[in-house]
Amino acid sequence: MSKRFFISMLMVSLCIMMLLSACGVQHATSTSSEAGGKNAHQGEGQAGLQPEKGAHLLVWESKGPELDFLKAVAEDFEQEYGIGVKVVAVPSIDAVTKLTTDGPAGIGADVFSAPHDHLGNAVMAGLVLQNDVYDEQMKHQIMDSALEGVSYDGVFYGFPTAIDTYALYYNKKLLSKAPATYQELIRFAETYNDPKNKQYAFMWNVGQLYQSYSFLAGYGGYIFGSGGKDAGDIGLSNAESIAGAEFFQSLKKILPVNSNDMNDNIITGFFMEGKTAAIIGGPWLMTDVKSAGIDFGVAPLPLLPNGEHPRSMSGIRALYVSSYTEYPVAAKLFASYATSRKNLVKRYEMTTQLPPRQDMMEEPIIKGNANALAFLEQTKHSAPMPSIPEMGNVWVPAGAALAAIWNDNQQPGEVLKKAVEQINTAIQTKK
Repeated sequence: MSKRFFISMLMVSLCIMMLLSACGVQHATSTSSEAGGKNAHQGEGQAGLQPEKGAHLLVWESKGPELDFLKAVAEDFEQEYGIGVKVVAVPSIDAVTKLTTDGPAGIGADVFSAPHDHLGNAVMAGLVLQNDVYDEQMKHQIMDSALEGVSYDGVFYGFPTAIDTYALYYNKKLLSKAPATYQELIRFAETYNDPKNKQYAFMWNVGQLYQSYSFLAGYGGYIFGSGGKDAGDIGLSNAESIAGAEFFQSLKKILPVNSNDMNDNIITGFFMEGKTAAIIGGPWLMTDVKSAGIDFGVAPLPLLPNGEHPRSMSGIRALYVSSYTEYPVAAKLFASYATSRKNLVKRYEMTTQLPPRQDMMEEPIIKGNANALAFLEQTKHSAPMPSIPEMGNVWVPAGAALAAIWNDNQQPGEVLKKAVEQINTAIQTKK
């Protein structure tokens, strides 16, 4: 056989292989298009995903209605895609830690639920895969704070399932309408307060950074720069944070109680006993307040004296795909499927947790619930809790600073500067 003939035959063979490959791609594309026609969830980040043959998934979720929801979704998913999904109870706050050992051992979840503030540790440990399923249209449907919360270093990881923040609960028998501003609340307190009988117009967990952050952030303060991602830029002692802390401190005149004598249980108890007219709280209080028979309403936090909205801290619940999964495409398909609009409506029905999608505010089940709408309105003025690992160094110094400002009437600027120094020292020590 001549060398020229051999080369010619080789070229023909290569052409045939390329033709067959092109046919295969065309067939895969056709199959994907056909699947898109049958799948009511297509167009929400799932189009074109072809799960691995023989895929089966393990999913972790906290015990409760969230678990029940994912089990229901798993049944629908298996019927639609033929992929078995086992959903087991693992507390979402423990999932990242558990995956550090179970993942390498080959017994970890393919998809797991976790709060967004655990994302930084998960990324640094190499535990999660990027969410490269959601297209730009889908991302536009997600609330900005939720998108920000499940991203790290500019990379999008999570599949958001819910968003939590706090708002103002008010007793309708004591307040005919929600106060639109803090000035209104202060004026009401001047006639309502009766400290001897432990009766106060307004209460919140003063010494807790989570709630009191709304005052600092409402004046332009922040914890970390670059949307909570830059630990080298701590904003808790900047001029804006100090201004917010000064207003925070001024409210002691309507709540003359030591911060150590207030906690979430005491505050909620006062509200349910009808002693306190308004409190700051999250959606998780709704069931207990309803059970107490209080005629209450929920409203966004009142405007600050500077005319700005208090910027509450928010938490985002999300599903993440493990980097140890043997079936990454199937896992991403399930996470995307579970967070489609249709399924998040079902999730809200089962859990009453606020959906993180902007387009769901028009859903009848939400549109007809004034309290849910109030929380969702507040989420527009919220900032996700920083998810970088350095956030763990913030809580204690910041809480101590708030207590010193409130209880001891110390100068906010001096106290916050000291807290930032402590935070910086803790961060540097752990490097």
